[in-house]
Order: sequence, then structure tokens, then C-alpha cells
Amino acid sequence: MNSLIQKELAPGVMFNSVSVSKFKTMRLLVNILLPLSEETNARNALLCYMLVRCCKKYPDFTTLSRKLSMLYGAELNGSVSKMGDMQCLTISVGGIDDSYTLGGESVSEQLSELLCEVIFNPKVSDGKFDSEDLAQEKRLTYDMIDSEFNDKRIYASQQLIKLMCADEQFGISRYGTKEQIEALTPADIYEAWQYVLKNAYFDFTYVGDSSPEKASGVIENSFKEIKRTPVELSTDVVYSVFEPKNVTEEMDVAQCKLEIGMRTACAEPEEDAIAVRLMSAVLGGTATSKFFTNVREKKSLCYYCMSRFVRLKGILIIESGVEADNIEAAKEAIFEEIEQMKRGNISDFELESAKLAVINSVYASVDTTGGVVNWYSSQLMDASVDTPEQAAEKFRAVTKEQIVAAANKLSLDTIYVLKSKAVEK
Repeated sequence: MNSLIQKELAPGVMFNSVSVSKFKTMRLLVNILLPLSEETNARNALLCYMLVRCCKKYPDFTTLSRKLSMLYGAELNGSVSKMGDMQCLTISVGGIDDSYTLGGESVSEQLSELLCEVIFNPKVSDGKFDSEDLAQEKRLTYDMIDSEFNDKRIYASQQLIKLMCADEQFGISRYGTKEQIEALTPADIYEAWQYVLKNAYFDFTYVGDSSPEKASGVIENSFKEIKRTPVELSTDVVYSVFEPKNVTEEMDVAQCKLEIGMRTACAEPEEDAIAVRLMSAVLGGTATSKFFTNVREKKSLCYYCMSRFVRLKGILIIESGVEADNIEAAKEAIFEEIEQMKRGNISDFELESAKLAVINSVYASVDTTGGVVNWYSSQLMDASVDTPEQAAEKFRAVTKEQIVAAANKLSLDTIYVLKSKAVEK
């Protein structure tokens, strides 16, 4: 796969492009980055959803859908996530590549124009967004918050991060609270939009077989009249733990959740982050991992047991679904596997299987234009932007000694248990 080509279109506005010929589609995505903040997360999240809902040129769902249908069934999507201590508003458009249009028209240029329409020309009047549109987006956001609460696996993971990062921006909800969302006015969203245009960091990524120049030209022209002062973006990494936390919450749940948060003393863009990523895979990231093989299969202590590395924060999260009677045994078994790794008890099979699984997942992740876009945009804060081939070589080069060294830097931060309420007799 070709490497990423980058250029700056305006202060704090980057345009990245990757030429890929194996797909018949193209995709253009923008990550809009701002510092996570309790005061602004709710209004920024609602802004993202308001922007992809409609715009001045296509002022309702019907007209916008009709336009997308005319562009060979193109897509327009928005989402909100956390990237380290930053809130990430993502808007993407995707459709057929210009090489395959029936009349030789440029879908990539039209989709670039549409993306700019929703960002720069939303449906606003008298310094505010439409109140009815906002009311509907509030309801949809409530539903997303409720769905995450109802999915106890997601809820438990969020609770762990909230406890673990109570003094860090990363512990804040990306949506804000329901109360904050409810208090938002159409004028608040307009104020957020104005702030974003002038101060947010914009990172555009274009993937397709056609030239990206049309897309970059449309975007660059849209920023010409905006005087920008981009905010500074950074992520705090905690390297040591003074006193681990142990929290248990009771709720009406059918399956208990055991969540363990550990500090790795390493985060992107540090060089050793690649070894920590593979360490996580050996420990609990694959079907041949220590957790899956020993804790789940051999000892039958849990329904699932896995680990994942939040590489911008240097956090290792271990997640498990267990019966109430097995919580302590599962906890002991998990820490025993970590201890075995620290002692260097990693078989050649475990190491090579983890490498193979991780490398396969790298290549599988770029099987679509959306996957390619996500692959490159996810490396925004990394030390280097690697192609899948370059990343695979880095994983292959990690040694057992590097993994053991990474394991020995682990320190326990928080244990969170979500368990069923005790039945009164």
C-alpha cells in the first residue's frame, strides 16, 4: 500500500491522502480535535450530530438523502470518540470512485463539496441552529447514552476508566451528561460551531484511486476566509501509581464484570509502545492468549477474558465476564498469568501466535476504504505514520525480552467489579 502524503492547508488543518487502486470506492474523513472538557463535551458532541443531520443547501433529511442517492448511494456519517485527552468529532463521506461513474462526473469532488457544506454552511439562522433539529438530536444522544448503560460490558469499562482517570481529562464522558445535553440551546450549538471553525485541529484523510487534488482544493478554499488560532493538543500520561483503588458496584445483572486497569509506564509516541501492544496480545488479545487459554478454557473461570492497550494513555485494560462465585478466583488467575509473563514464561507458540494474529488483524483492517482511512487517521498522534506493511515488520521484530521488560513495568491502578445484588432471604 502506498504511503501517506501530507500537506497543511491552513493553520491546524492537515490534508492526508493515500492512493489505493484495489477499491471501486473512495472515502474522505475529517477528525476534528479539541481538548476534552466537562464544560464543552456535550455541546461539541451535539454539534457533530447536528452538522451531519442537514445543512443550509440541503435543509432536511429528505433533501440530503436525495443528494446522497444521486451520488450513486453515497454515505455521510458522524461520530464522537476520545483520542487520548482529546475529544474527536469525526465526519466522513464515501462513495463510488471517479473512475467508475457513468458520465465521467467527479463524485469525489462533489462529496468534498458536500462535506464542506455540512461543516461550513450548516442550517443556522439569527445566530442559532434549528430548535426542532436540536431536540431530535438530543433524544438520539440520550438513546446512545442509555444503550451504553444497558450494555453492562461497555458500562463496566467506562466505569473503570472514570475511576482510574478521575483526575484526568480522559475520565470525562465524550458525550457529556444528560443534564448538560438537556440544558443546551440552539445558540449554544452555534457558539460551539464558531469556536470549532476558528480553534479546533482539523485532520482530513482521503483514500481512493482518483487524484486527491480536487478534494484538497475544495477544502483549502473553504478555510481561506477563516482566521484560525488552533488550540494546543496534548495528552497526560501517568507513569506510576501511589495507591491502587478497589471498587465494587452492585446492580441487577445476570453476569458480573471484572475490570482491571493497569499503568504501563509507556505510551505513544514512545518507541517501546509497540512492545506493549504485542504484550497485550500475548496476555489477552487473541484466541491463543494466556487469559483465553488458561483463565477461560483450562480453569473455566469466566465467560470471556481479554486485554487491550489504550496506547495514547499508556493504560492496559483487562476485561472479564464472570459468575459471582468466581470473581476472586478469576482475579487471582489473571494476576498469576501477569506474574508468569513478568518471569519470562512465554512460549514460542504464544509469541508467534500473537504476532500472527496481530499482523493478520492489521491487514484485515484495511480491506475497505473506510478501514484504510481509519488505519491512517488513528495514527494521528503516533511517533510515525506507518503503512500496514511497515507496522507488520515492527511487530515481527519485537522480541520476547522486550515483552518481558514491558510486563515488568505494569502497575495495578484500579480494580472495578460490577456484581449482582445480594438476594435477601
